[in-house]
Amino acid sequence: MTDWLGGYSAGWDVYEVDRDTWQDVAAIGGVREVSVERDCSDDVPLLESGSMTIDAETPDFEGRWCRIYMVAEQGGRERVPMATLLFERASSHAERGVFQLSCNGRSVLQPVSDRKLPYGAYAPAGCDGAEYVGKLVAGCTPAPVVVEGSFTLVEDHVFDLGSSYLEAAWRVLGAAGWCMQVDGDGTVHVLAKPTVPALELSGANAGLLVPGVDDDYSIADVPNRYYAVNDSARAVATNEDPYSEAGYPRRGRWVDEVDTSPVLVDGESLEMYAARKLAERSTVLRKYSYEREFWPGVVPYSLVRAALPETGMEGDLRVVSQSLECGRGVVVRETAGAEVVA
Repeated sequence: MTDWLGGYSAGWDVYEVDRDTWQDVAAIGGVREVSVERDCSDDVPLLESGSMTIDAETPDFEGRWCRIYMVAEQGGRERVPMATLLFERASSHAERGVFQLSCNGRSVLQPVSDRKLPYGAYAPAGCDGAEYVGKLVAGCTPAPVVVEGSFTLVEDHVFDLGSSYLEAAWRVLGAAGWCMQVDGDGTVHVLAKPTVPALELSGANAGLLVPGVDDDYSIADVPNRYYAVNDSARAVATNEDPYSEAGYPRRGRWVDEVDTSPVLVDGESLEMYAARKLAERSTVLRKYSYEREFWPGVVPYSLVRAALPETGMEGDLRVVSQSLECGRGVVVRETAGAEVVA
């Protein structure tokens, strides 16, 4: 196993993936550059995307699933899957009989986004929300889907006309504060947001961090009054805590949010739902952006535990986005947020 804190050299392999078996079938030759982007900041995140540049004999490249490996050498060789994406041709440049193809890579969740729900589709009350999402996703993508745990929906939830399967999946997950993560081999995990850190940035591991950290924090959009409306029923939760930055006493004004599509879970009342959602909306990410060396298993929604007061980063930070620059090693440009109750 590679010691990621030690020196190592890295190369890159890209393999076509059989959509039926999800196994590698053939190496893709002529790959010059690869990059991977990860992000969970949208309301309906696809979680991953990428790009690849290939030298080829023709300008044609039929769309196919591909798996990107980093091949680390440090005494021995270790292949680490970085991402599995659907690559399609975007453009080409011809010079001296060689075609340089630029290909865009799409997430294993892209087929889930492309497919639309039929009219009147809904998640029924009493169903296992995690299992429901797992079936939505597995019915669209060839990637393996693993459901880790369960939660129960209290009421029916009817999805808007034209909603994608992915929009429905994130809507149900959001009701319980759950998420999805995608492994390097393309496996989709449906799970509660992780509470165990995937990486520690402190002590001996501090050397992974490249000097220079940016800090982004604002409570401008945090509500202090939350209305939940369900047919003729209405519930309201307020933040009147004098010690809260976002609370009414310190602001001196109400900042309202109205929710007309509540999704109750695990036996909660509408009042409990409003209180829970106000608490969620009052929890703000203080975002830190930095560069670090590669560490396996860290993806959006993972926790990074930091103890670097000289950088301002302390405590648990949840990964929001990553940009992986693939060269002789991997430079990770990462944004992670500390959950602050405003």
